[in-house]
Amino acid sequence: MSTPESMTSPTLVTRYGAPKRRLNRRGRLVVIIAGVVAGVVATALVAFVLNRPTISTKDVGFSVRDSTSITVGMDVVVPAGLRGRCGIQALDERFTVVGYTEIDVDDTGAVARQVELRTTSLAVSGGVDRCWTVP
Repeated sequence: MSTPESMTSPTLVTRYGAPKRRLNRRGRLVVIIAGVVAGVVATALVAFVLNRPTISTKDVGFSVRDSTSITVGMDVVVPAGLRGRCGIQALDERFTVVGYTEIDVDDTGAVARQVELRTTSLAVSGGVDRCWTVP
């Protein structure tokens, strides 16, 4: 493809610079192949991360004992060969955390747990915040 004379006049080239060259066929092919390879690697990485076994929990209930403690009931399922830790929290009526503790869980299968938390003020709910695996 040729460039029109008016686009390459010395005045325009001096003011705006030379017109940009387009990628040739080989350059376009390299860019396309690099994009496909990056897409395959990203897809494989996401599939690997999302396919890991995780600790699952279910809040069963809670019982407010008084203004300084609450008991939280939960079911925990830990896949075989994994160990983990779970954070349990108590909330007040403004959803402020007023009590928090962490417990260790191991691969004993599905287990019902009762956890007592000390609180800084009256809690109105309690449950599992999150669980994660530990080495």
